[in-house]
Amino acid sequence: MTPVITVAIPVYNGARYLDEVLSAVRAQRVDAEVELLIMDSGSTDGSLELAERYGATIHRLPKGEFSHGGTRNRMVELARGEYVVFITQDATPAHDGWLAAVLEGFQQADDVALVFGPHDARPDASHMIKCEMERHFATFGDGITLQRLGRSAREIADYRAFPGRLSFFSDVNGAVAKWAWRQIPYRTVPYAEDQLLGREMIEAGFAKAYHPEMRVLHSHDYPPAQFFRRYFDEFRSLREVLDHVEVAHPVRTPMTVRGLVGHDKRWLQRQGVSGRALVKPLAVSARHHALRQAGAIVGTRADRVPRPLRKALSLEGRDSFTPFDVPESPLLATTTQPDAKPVELTSNWDWAFAKDFYPLRQAERVPHSGDATGPWTVAWVLPPWRVGSGGHTTIFRLIRQLELRGHRNAIFVLDTHGHVRDRGSVLRTEIRERFVPGVEAEVFVGLDDFDSADVAVATGWQTAGAVRDLPNCREKAYLVQDHEPEFYATSAQAIWAEDSYRMGLRCIAFSTWMADVLRDRYGLDARWFECGTDLDVFQFAGPEGRDNEIIPVYARRETERRAVDLAMAGLAVLAERRPTIRPVLFGSRQKSKLPFPAEDLGVVAPQRLAELYRQSAAGIVFSLTTHSLVAQEMMASGLPLVELEGENVGSALGASGERAMLAARRPDAIADALEHLLDHREQAAAMARRARAFVEEHTWDRAGDQIESALREFLSTPLH
Repeated sequence: MTPVITVAIPVYNGARYLDEVLSAVRAQRVDAEVELLIMDSGSTDGSLELAERYGATIHRLPKGEFSHGGTRNRMVELARGEYVVFITQDATPAHDGWLAAVLEGFQQADDVALVFGPHDARPDASHMIKCEMERHFATFGDGITLQRLGRSAREIADYRAFPGRLSFFSDVNGAVAKWAWRQIPYRTVPYAEDQLLGREMIEAGFAKAYHPEMRVLHSHDYPPAQFFRRYFDEFRSLREVLDHVEVAHPVRTPMTVRGLVGHDKRWLQRQGVSGRALVKPLAVSARHHALRQAGAIVGTRADRVPRPLRKALSLEGRDSFTPFDVPESPLLATTTQPDAKPVELTSNWDWAFAKDFYPLRQAERVPHSGDATGPWTVAWVLPPWRVGSGGHTTIFRLIRQLELRGHRNAIFVLDTHGHVRDRGSVLRTEIRERFVPGVEAEVFVGLDDFDSADVAVATGWQTAGAVRDLPNCREKAYLVQDHEPEFYATSAQAIWAEDSYRMGLRCIAFSTWMADVLRDRYGLDARWFECGTDLDVFQFAGPEGRDNEIIPVYARRETERRAVDLAMAGLAVLAERRPTIRPVLFGSRQKSKLPFPAEDLGVVAPQRLAELYRQSAAGIVFSLTTHSLVAQEMMASGLPLVELEGENVGSALGASGERAMLAARRPDAIADALEHLLDHREQAAAMARRARAFVEEHTWDRAGDQIESALREFLSTPLH
């Protein structure tokens, strides 16, 4: 018996695109009978005549009885098909395999309740809309993706922290299985009925499938004021239905707008737009995203807006605000005990990690002959990153160096807390655009796609246990950029970081100091490498033209090993002696309250830092563990540097005055070192020249040689 699949379209004066939409539905090549079902709410523009021409089954509904959820429930009841595919009157199937993709999605598993696909912007859409749609649907992957909510506490906790991607569903282009709808129908809500259905299906334990070939043409472009009003309506309903409240913050909101404009810029550049041609479209982007955020912020606070103003702000002309109480799924119920407060599940609980990390055992390797001839396949296991991460930048540079030497690399992002929402190809683009251009390595989220490697490399304590347990590896190594147990106070994390050195992984350490710590303290087999510096950006400048009052300070408060408060104490002493100094802080999103005048640049681009370094008198970078690459960038720019005494930096920078002034760990000693550089300009300039020569010797090409040499040695001397 031939199966029936129903294409259901709510219609109201949809003649603009309806002929195109219905023609595309009737052109589908699918092994099923296609029922075309129209529910019309009083069209007067010829929509019904169009529907009759294409043999649609037409049902009429008084306009006042229409609701997004209730009307779709009526259509499912009327449909003959066991699968009901909803599209809107302006969503055109992109090709004749659209319906076949729907059926393929439902065939992925017996519990698939919903199938959805991407929306392609129409050719006349703005660049903002095209970029937004591409970016959104890229997060679901290139292939068919199944999504379901597991029943473990860990999975439920992660879902509660980040529900959006897992519960997303759009009936602009989405299909519902009748068997699931009979258990969980649409709710009768004013808007966001599809998002709510997606959430409730997932929370009921059903699966949802994304199929990239279930593709439609659909987009809206409005004048700026109408965009604001549309977003007001959309986000008011998200508050009413899903209790979403958009963040309104004097710093984070402008940063959100700036980030969205940045996405548009990169999208335009990929289309070949560059230089001055970017100015006008990016100005339009800034206006659009500012209005969008304003509409979202006001819309999710519509309960505070007077009723007449709500109606004026609404594109629909709706003046109501009616919160909808959605019962919570039993899967998400909080855990309680008699006479006790509810205990909330949280994604910060690390039991799942600890269970995989322990018991401690030695890394296993595939027995091999010690053949180190290349090229090799190297698998790098990384924790998630944020743009600007210096440690990840170093890893990506080393990967690129191995690629230039002919080795194949793959990157696996170990997301223990479920924070990564992008697929691997999106992360790969981010690496190439925001970290190191040219990286060729494929990127995978999780380890499910791992097969085998000549060498697997852990890159942080969170990844060491996973690398230890990877199968089919000839060798396993641990890239140690810093002594991570010292990143934490006395804590479980400090214990776990230290235990990562007890798994039998041979190490490649950043700096000779770090290699010595691993050998002497933990008895590990350790090699070392030295990082390079981007000399094209951080170009050398001599003492001429420098301002003797400007002192750049690496003030990254988020990283306690940078001893920022100690640096501030030293500057406070110096400011009492020399009130005209002009400290310039950078590197942190946290603002400082200081007893002396200072400028705070926050997190800025390398080019801006290079300019600052070339015009300043002396710089401060403090490192309580391995020395910082920021110090090397200052040295490359000819900026005389003050660091703290210690073997950690002395092993790289030499004795005090050789390549940097090394101060005792006291405020007065820090002030003395700075004052010495400010008063003895010739000595400071000579030290800066020696520092530049040192940096020039330490290139990324040399670092690549050191990494390759260490891996070759590990492969040629197997441990069994």
